[in-house]
Amino acid sequence: MTIKEKLIWLKGKKIALCETNKQRFMQVKSFLQRYDIEVIGLQSAQEMLADLESRRYSTHRVFVAVFISADLAIALEAAWQEITAVNPSIAQTPLILTSTMEESEQIKPLINKGYFRFCLRQPISPKAMLTVLRKLNRWKALRGDITPAVTLNN
Repeated sequence: MTIKEKLIWLKGKKIALCETNKQRFMQVKSFLQRYDIEVIGLQSAQEMLADLESRRYSTHRVFVAVFISADLAIALEAAWQEITAVNPSIAQTPLILTSTMEESEQIKPLINKGYFRFCLRQPISPKAMLTVLRKLNRWKALRGDITPAVTLNN
């Protein structure tokens, strides 16, 4: 069974990609699109905050995962804490931190708070990305898929 066949469950699912660096955004987006994943780009703190605010009272989970760059994670920590205090179900979506070596000291306090399920180092290697995608598959099996069809079958 090929890797693409193992990740077929991702086809058509949405992943939010929160990245301010346009080159890194396009690299990750094109990689994810190889697996037929719908990538929703949030390329600024304002876009990400607007998306968070739109889900403040929602219990419907939209994203399989959210990839977030270190600069956006730092900028939006206060808003994240406020919104997840109101709606803890938002925190069920796995957050994947993407950071450079230079950002590792700045982001360490957020990592220690346990916000992120996975941490990837920029530039992200294909092997590391595939490892995370496979682990999301295990996470999906434990938590249940987010599509109505699977819910009806269970």
